[in-house]
Amino acid sequence: MPNLLSTMSLNQKWRYFHIVAMAIGITVSAGVSHSAWAKGKIDVCEKSLPKDLTASIQRTYPDYQLVRLSMLTDVGQKIYSRDSKGGCPGVAKVRFFDKNKIDYALVILTRADHARPSNSIYDLVVARKGDNGSWNLTILEKDVQAAPPAVLTLPPGKYTGETEQQPRTLASQTEVLFVVKYEAWSVVYAVTENGIEKVWLSD
Repeated sequence: MPNLLSTMSLNQKWRYFHIVAMAIGITVSAGVSHSAWAKGKIDVCEKSLPKDLTASIQRTYPDYQLVRLSMLTDVGQKIYSRDSKGGCPGVAKVRFFDKNKIDYALVILTRADHARPSNSIYDLVVARKGDNGSWNLTILEKDVQAAPPAVLTLPPGKYTGETEQQPRTLASQTEVLFVVKYEAWSVVYAVTENGIEKVWLSD
């Protein structure tokens, strides 16, 4: 059986190669676009962090993940998306230690279980940049085994909740962290004159 190309005229060969080249180009373009889209979806949380902070986190948590929108409950996803459009549930910019400096609050998964989120393990961390330019990680909660929460920022002020079943009010001159598992509980972390304190707002 003769080879297809050997039976083609010069003009037909040119058209054939042109069509093949276009097909390859479309396939490659589609693949690149899909990869870029997928990467953008996956890395939305990573993109919210400075590169040097990412490097610092990796030194302490080599295999870390940040809590992403898909890890929240359906209701949690809707509420978070409404309150923080385009944000990442595992990252919040906050003027926590100093009202003139930006810190980063992070919900870092050390073990993620998508099938059974309640088996996930996470740390709640605040990253603060030191005078020497390096990032210092302050762990507020460690090795919590539960479905991961979202972290957000609230303005300075007074927040009343319960600590060991007793009503208590925290007063902060800087922004506070609002850590919430939607439809379940929420906690406020604040820097007060006594250091970092927390109160449960609901459970």
